[in-house]
Amino acid sequence: MALAAAVLLYGLVVGLQYGTDGWHLPSVLVAVPAVVALAFGPPAILASAFLAVATRWAFTLSDPGRTGAAVGTTLVILGIAALGCFVVRRRERSAARLVSVATVAETAQRAVLRPVPATVGGFRAAANYRAAARYARIGGDLYAVADTPAGLRALIGDVRGKGLDAVATAAVVLGAFHEAVLDAPTLDALADRLDASLRRHLTDPESFVTAFLLEAAPDGTARGLSCGHPAALLLRGTAVRELPAPPGLPLGLRTPAAGPAPAPATLLHPGDTLLLYTDGISEARDRDGAFYPLPDRLAACAGLPPQALVDRLQQDAHDFAGGTDDDTALLALSWGPAAPDPLRSA
Repeated sequence: MALAAAVLLYGLVVGLQYGTDGWHLPSVLVAVPAVVALAFGPPAILASAFLAVATRWAFTLSDPGRTGAAVGTTLVILGIAALGCFVVRRRERSAARLVSVATVAETAQRAVLRPVPATVGGFRAAANYRAAARYARIGGDLYAVADTPAGLRALIGDVRGKGLDAVATAAVVLGAFHEAVLDAPTLDALADRLDASLRRHLTDPESFVTAFLLEAAPDGTARGLSCGHPAALLLRGTAVRELPAPPGLPLGLRTPAAGPAPAPATLLHPGDTLLLYTDGISEARDRDGAFYPLPDRLAACAGLPPQALVDRLQQDAHDFAGGTDDDTALLALSWGPAAPDPLRSA
């Protein structure tokens, strides 16, 4: 666009100079290098300035009495070209610094929120995260998956608040999870370890983190523990229900006496999918104030592999609400191979 504008401007000046008797605007040539500087570097700016100067002096052949004006126009063109080169160099250095900072920030964010492996134990796993802050990869939501001697253990959580403080709190919880997940004997003990680590970090007594912890033994027996967080959804065929999980207090507010009772066990069937999510999904609203119908939309995703499932739900919720001002995280875990369709087998 900048090149087209510069060519059009140059052609207009030349056309008026030689094609009309009453219109002569050679001084407009000073704008040519300025327009080129909008999108090009010093070589193109200097080339356009040289062309503009040469054209301006070519005009004096048919109007020799305007030599003084040609000198003035030449000086202005060269000044604008020099200024354009300076501004472009500053712009390029700023862009390079921005790329460097963005690279460091992205690396740091990836270190905090580790990618979910495609397979963990007997599960196929996938996650999708959308941060409310523009250009950010993570915010106050968090998730993690680990393969332990007790089986698969997973965490999803939501930090109270937003911004960098929420990211720092999420990093504390994730670090504590990865440290304690291998040797904590039960989900309740794991939650206590996370709570203790978080309490050492929090300075605001009203701060907390809601979390849902999941454990699935190698035989497919799943248990959940809710720390003030929505329970995981179990997708079996096209039916959706919550995974049984006794309610408990959020991390940062737990007490030994407030620990939930042992969660009942749920035996997973081949092809079952567990969906862990944050309230950025379930509390997304459309223009009429209606909440996003997550169970219904999840049922419509029956048969999809985990990555396709979380990608579809994330985009569907975003479109449903017309954008979002809250972090949203999804973690899908599919147990074993999908059950064969008897109709297709026949």
